[in-house]
Amino acid sequence: FDLNNFISDGSFSNIMTADTSITTPTGLSLPSVLVPDELPDLRTLCLFTTLILVVAATAWLYLRLYNPIVHPYPWKLAPTSAQRLSDKKKKVVLAGSYNPPHRGHVAMLEYLAERYGEVIAVVGMNPNKKYDVTPQQRADFIRTMVQADGNIKENVRVEVVEGYIWRFAYREGVSLMFRGIRSWEKDGNEERYLHFLNTWGPMVYGPLKWPLPTQFLEGKPEYNHISSTLIRSLCIEAKKKGHKADLSALVPEEVADGVAKAYC
Repeated sequence: FDLNNFISDGSFSNIMTADTSITTPTGLSLPSVLVPDELPDLRTLCLFTTLILVVAATAWLYLRLYNPIVHPYPWKLAPTSAQRLSDKKKKVVLAGSYNPPHRGHVAMLEYLAERYGEVIAVVGMNPNKKYDVTPQQRADFIRTMVQADGNIKENVRVEVVEGYIWRFAYREGVSLMFRGIRSWEKDGNEERYLHFLNTWGPMVYGPLKWPLPTQFLEGKPEYNHISSTLIRSLCIEAKKKGHKADLSALVPEEVADGVAKAYC
């Protein structure tokens, strides 16, 4: 086969300018070659690819919103040593109102501190809202609780965060965000709205950041009934009887008096 003759006699030009097949000197027929103007439009290809990615991302985010990862109690560690080692390299957030901070929160922080390398207890704050017990007061209670617990004081810290917590999480290099709930059946409707903000917020206001995963911890059953309303009712009942409310069954002893004074 003489390449120079192949080019000079116009065969090469025919391939580049027509939808034609060629036959090699051995008689092997080669498939037709598309002319350049029949190639797919690059813009159309990009738009089609983008559409596929958007549809796939939307479907994934929809499943994430309506089928969240919920950890029932008792909570479990990662099943393999490799996964446990990987978890120990991660920083996570346990965000909430902590209103009031109680033994159930301590149990969650203990679990997360055992599983992950660093845990940040985040007390959310809305600057336009007036609080009976301020986020700073609640954060101080949590710090006291953490320092009194030898299992978590080394890798748990407490922060008050104003505005979007996911922004804070990105700045801190957080891998995973957690929310404490009683159960998804009881708290799912309210939590889904916050989950929506944490999912779409980074993509819209990030801008264009892929959202951090949020998972949910169902609380220990014996603590799921605790609320600021319950504590205030116990305080009122105790005052009627002429003595101070004993909250030690609900909150750690180190903060029981302070919580009673703040909430009663």
